Amino acid sequence: MQHGNSSNGARAIFRPRVPSLAIGLLWLGAHGFAIAQEPAEDVAAAGASAATVSVQPLAEVLVDLERRANAEVLSLNRALVAAEISGVVKRVEADVGQAIQRGDLLLEIDPSDYQLALQQAEAGLATSKAQKAQADVRLERARQLTEGNYLSADDLLARETEAQVAVAQIQMHQAAVAIARRNLEKCRIVAPFNGVVFERMAQVGSFVSLGTPLLEVAESDHMEVSAEIPDEIADSLGRAARIEFLSRNESWPLELLRLSPLVDSTTRSRKARFRLATAEGTAAPAIGRSGEVAWQVSRGMLPANLLVQRGGKLGVFLAVDGEARFTPLPGAQEGRPVPVDLPPDFRIVVIGRERLQDGDRIQSR
Repeated sequence: MQHGNSSNGARAIFRPRVPSLAIGLLWLGAHGFAIAQEPAEDVAAAGASAATVSVQPLAEVLVDLERRANAEVLSLNRALVAAEISGVVKRVEADVGQAIQRGDLLLEIDPSDYQLALQQAEAGLATSKAQKAQADVRLERARQLTEGNYLSADDLLARETEAQVAVAQIQMHQAAVAIARRNLEKCRIVAPFNGVVFERMAQVGSFVSLGTPLLEVAESDHMEVSAEIPDEIADSLGRAARIEFLSRNESWPLELLRLSPLVDSTTRSRKARFRLATAEGTAAPAIGRSGEVAWQVSRGMLPANLLVQRGGKLGVFLAVDGEARFTPLPGAQEGRPVPVDLPPDFRIVVIGRERLQDGDRIQSR
């Protein structure tokens, strides 16, 4: 397998389509990847004895061009759980690495003061209700006296105002009860989603105030793979036949979700997000796991290290009836793999081609 490095950690990988190519590539790797140039004139006029070469069927030397970029598994939701009230941490029920379910108790702040505050608010509400009842009785009595001209209109207005104030007092104390009850609920910190505890900051017995970070949790049900793709190859993602996340000799299929149209001015890369398209029951990679995103760009390409140059043209030598036949490949470029439109059983000279000329006699090892 050949590797080509690029900026931003991206790589081009040429995968042999059959294992038998490995032997040939070992020899080729030892001798470099340079295009074999035209031999000197004295070599071209070498003797008529058959040159010894190694050949392979075209189907065995073709490779698939693959691109790679560094990637990481991210949680869609990673929350820093903070205190919504002040108090002393009474107990911690979740620790680093622990799996949690939505609604599970993570931590409790001492509720004693907030229980007392709720009782006080409820007592205030009961008082205001009693005052409202008294105000209603006095208002009814005032109306009766006013009908008999025993009470002035101003006194009746005062009784009506007292009743309205009592209604407002009830509403105010109802709100106070709701606030006290909500503060008491805030003493119990529960998991916002299914996930894992990533970090624990809270300690039993420590005092926390509003906004103090307590725990950091990451959601496990919704994950994406994030990668920085070099701008010059980013558009090839949309044409990829297969995309995978590779890590520690394991692979998971991916689906491209988003490719940012914005290019980072520093790294000259674009952010890409992928969905893990794993089958049901298949274990997904852990959150935070790093690896590479690999996608197939082209299939059935001839490796650049098998190209030779003759007569100013790039091509390959075919073994035909004991002779080397130079076959130019239109569109071939030095140092780049090239697509070929030749029968897969054609035999390609892979070793010993450097000094060959079109029509030379050859014999296979």
